[in-house]
Amino acid sequence: MTDWIEHDGGPQPVADDVWVELQGIHDPDPLWHAEALQWERGQFLYRILNRHLIDAARLEGIRLGLEAAAVEGTKWFGSLSYGAQEVLASIRALDPETIAREATLDQLTREAQAQGMGYDKENTR
Repeated sequence: MTDWIEHDGGPQPVADDVWVELQGIHDPDPLWHAEALQWERGQFLYRILNRHLIDAARLEGIRLGLEAAAVEGTKWFGSLSYGAQEVLASIRALDPETIAREATLDQLTREAQAQGMGYDKENTR
């Protein structure tokens, strides 16, 4: 579960299938699928309830993708020459958590730049 996040009435900030809890809503149920809320109509605090499940699924997907890449690499190389073994070992050594973290940082950077925050890579001197 994440900390409380302030929503300012803009577009929906999470995917449709994310479960969120709204602060101060206790009756009948504070839990919602994100797609059921009218995000653009309100300002409120929310937190993501199934973040751990989303993160776990993302990591497993990355891990499976890396393993599939290694299997395809084995097929592509045909034989396991020393060079092929080096490449496949490099693929298998990649850390899914690092890949996920870097992807998140890249996304946050893109969003900040789109909003005029941060630096512009094209105009740095």
